[in-house]
Amino acid sequence: MKLNSILLLQPRHEKAGQSSRSSFSFPWGIGTLAALFKENGVKVQVIDGQALQLTKEELAAEVDKYDFDCLGISAFSTQFPAVKQLASHVKRQRDLPIIVGGPLATYQPELTLKSCDVDVCVIGPGEISGLEVLKYWGELHNVRGIAYKKNGEIIRTEAQRVFFNLDDTPMPDFSLFQMGKYLNQDNAFARKSNDGSYRSISFVTTRGCPYECNFCSKSSAGFSRMSPAKLGNMLGALKSEFGIEEISFGDELFLSSRKVFSEMLPVLKELSLRWGGQARANLVDKEFLHMIKEGGCIGLGYGIESGSQKILNNMNKRTTVEQNEFAISYTRSIGIPVKVQLIFGYPGEDDQTVRETIEMFDRIDHPGRRFNVITPVPGSPLYEDCIRDGLIIDEESYLYDIEVSFGAPRVHVNFTPWPDDEIYPRKRDAEEMMLDNYASKTVMRRVRRVASKVRKRLRGR
Repeated sequence: MKLNSILLLQPRHEKAGQSSRSSFSFPWGIGTLAALFKENGVKVQVIDGQALQLTKEELAAEVDKYDFDCLGISAFSTQFPAVKQLASHVKRQRDLPIIVGGPLATYQPELTLKSCDVDVCVIGPGEISGLEVLKYWGELHNVRGIAYKKNGEIIRTEAQRVFFNLDDTPMPDFSLFQMGKYLNQDNAFARKSNDGSYRSISFVTTRGCPYECNFCSKSSAGFSRMSPAKLGNMLGALKSEFGIEEISFGDELFLSSRKVFSEMLPVLKELSLRWGGQARANLVDKEFLHMIKEGGCIGLGYGIESGSQKILNNMNKRTTVEQNEFAISYTRSIGIPVKVQLIFGYPGEDDQTVRETIEMFDRIDHPGRRFNVITPVPGSPLYEDCIRDGLIIDEESYLYDIEVSFGAPRVHVNFTPWPDDEIYPRKRDAEEMMLDNYASKTVMRRVRRVASKVRKRLRGR
């Protein structure tokens, strides 16, 4: 039996105080799947609950408007409550297959199948296994890389042996999406925000990350990237069709190799695109950073995480404090704005490690930024440690607990010597100290500039 039509969707990310912004990252995952399914004769419809900012109830009502043979949901682990509620709603309305993909299905397939009215979880990238599920429905034992329910039993098939080549990525059918929601994308790495005066979009060139940080849940196991030629073709098509002037690269690590970037450089220069992306302190030096600037870079992100070497080692970050200081300082010195990511409360955090972070930013004359209090996420080694050590006992309750994790002052697992109610005040104190240190130096610089001008005028009399 073959399924001939599918509704693909992603729920919105729940946050403390929903966003009122009007532009969102384009969902390249479901965009690519939709294009592949259409190429193989499957009728495809799409709902982007994130771009439309649909509540769970609104998303369910929107789904009710569509006719389809199968529902495909792409979800992160933090969206487990949305998946469970939507799947139950759909199953009450009509008896049809529900497939879940993305990090939730990859890292917690058994829990998702056990707790939700879901039929199949696609484990890992969905281009091959997802298409085979539609093709071999009723004979799912023939499909690798999935878990599914049969007669109340959860069956997990062998891992997918064939991997999708990112150079085979088709251009999405943009008519399936409300593209106005994606074309004034704020660049996550640049200093300015998009006021609508130029066309920008998010784009992803890689899958996964070559590093193994203990706190990180990768979007995909392993690491792969599209070739510079493929990148040029896709960016050129975006520029031609939508007049794109700026790209926000959403890769977990865009600048993973000087050699690869040197091959991308002619493409970026020929297209005259401004761009920002994620870099790594241990991979950059002066020569590489000048090459990056030459390629049109308007902002870089660095996962600094901490100014304490002890914490960096605990994270398996594979960077040093000195590398972080150089990367931030030299990047800024050549005119590339820097966004840093910081984590507060990681295992081993104490008064001393917090002081070391504050002192590091004071040494390099940088204001730092807000810390993210550590939240163990499924798929990360830290999460597995929490399961092993009994810090997370009921996984389903935990997934409900972390649904609203961004911007919510709540401690999910406390690894510090401080009580829960002290962690956020201590975090805010550290942020204020970094900002105050930077502000005081800024004032002194202004005073020195004014004094210098006064001295010059006096000498000129």
